[in-house]
Amino acid sequence: MADLDKDDDHGVDLFPDKDFQLVFNKKKRNKKGKIAYNTRPRSKFVFIAEPWMILENFPQRWLAKFDLKIFAVNNRDSMLPNLWCLCKTNYNLDILLIDDQHVALTINMHNSTYGFSVIYASTSYIHRRNLWNALSNFPVNIPWTFIGDFNAIASVSEYRGSHSPASIPMNDFLNWTDKNQLIHVPTLCNAFTWCNGRKCRHMTEKMLDRAICSIPLMDICHSVVCNTLPKTNSDHYQILLTINFDEIVFRSQFKFHKMWTAHAEYVRIVSESWKVKFHGCPMFILDQKLKHLKNRLKLWNKTTFRNVNDKVTEAGNKLKAIQTDIERLGYTDSLRDQEVSAQHDLDLALNLEEELWKEKSRLNWHLKGDRNTRFFHTDEKIKRKTNLITSLLIDSKIEADQSKLETHVENQNTGLIQKVTPQLVTDQTNDMLIKLSNAMEIHNVVLSLNIDSAPRPDGFGAIFYVHYWDIIKEDLVNVVSQFFLQG
Repeated sequence: MADLDKDDDHGVDLFPDKDFQLVFNKKKRNKKGKIAYNTRPRSKFVFIAEPWMILENFPQRWLAKFDLKIFAVNNRDSMLPNLWCLCKTNYNLDILLIDDQHVALTINMHNSTYGFSVIYASTSYIHRRNLWNALSNFPVNIPWTFIGDFNAIASVSEYRGSHSPASIPMNDFLNWTDKNQLIHVPTLCNAFTWCNGRKCRHMTEKMLDRAICSIPLMDICHSVVCNTLPKTNSDHYQILLTINFDEIVFRSQFKFHKMWTAHAEYVRIVSESWKVKFHGCPMFILDQKLKHLKNRLKLWNKTTFRNVNDKVTEAGNKLKAIQTDIERLGYTDSLRDQEVSAQHDLDLALNLEEELWKEKSRLNWHLKGDRNTRFFHTDEKIKRKTNLITSLLIDSKIEADQSKLETHVENQNTGLIQKVTPQLVTDQTNDMLIKLSNAMEIHNVVLSLNIDSAPRPDGFGAIFYVHYWDIIKEDLVNVVSQFFLQG
């Protein structure tokens, strides 16, 4: 099912005004021979695979109860359709293609066109190749979502059983997604969406049901979350895909950027800020110096360093203007020097942009070669838009309010260290851990830190302590010593 406008029914409203919510549901015949389907009354789209029912026998009262209509079924020639697509009665859709393995459609919402392909792939990998070819013909330059039972896995990690999975079907599946630059949305709750229901060594589990999105969809949405829903009388889990277009505003947090270290003024700023005197214990002094430096860096970044994207734009426009003058007036020594200088400025700006997106993508980047900012940009977007915690199960109730989620996480983690540590650390290990360290040992530990690791909660990562050890070493050694002596 897919929600395209705001839920106006009772219950918790998890999905705001501009969300798509899709559920792919695969059913088996129950004991009474009737379709069994559990859905919320607020659902706007419903996709059902293997309904085990003749379309004409479907109870119209059920459709009327939820204000739904069947707008498409797949085409299997002489065989009954096994993929039904339902939507609210007031929705108008454009059906692009219907065959035996999928239904493709588009809908205009919020002044944009969105494409959806509902998949129920064949169990034969030879027949599935027809599906991969058909899906490759759709325009992936518009926001497009593929959801359903693909009957294929993308890697051996999506398989659990006594036999090795076949590699050819996996390669066919991955070739389709790679060729069209599609993104596999991580599925939460259950690692495997299908089970053959057998016992012991005969049991096989696979990740067959999933959602796949195009890059343009990732560009315009704020978050994409795919969950499995409880499995009832089917061997498949239902999957729920929620695409949120309303941006959730989080408090802006300071973060030390690696690219700042290349600026000529930066060492001077850190050195001057660190000379400011504070009184108190070593931990308090270090904390106050970092806060003072943080405030100064925020102002410096805004007034001097400025926005990296603006720097790239300005440098590119400057170079373009100079090259236009060269084209119009011809080469002169002055214009040539200006062009060389502008090219150098643009290259520096592009390097800063690349460094920023490397850092945001959180990759351990050791490769040297051509600039590939788009790769890091895409990787960062995928992580940011699929890693959000949008809801939690608290006291048998799904809670989506961000403030309540923060309070719950803080309360759950209180006292966790005190409960776990005594069970893991022996007295001998504890004596070694509390032994006072000297300045050389502390320095060696700092140098061994991964400079690309995530920053501390205050925004300063390992790269800050490594690069500016000569400036901050006295305060850092005093803090470590106080920790071992006083705790």
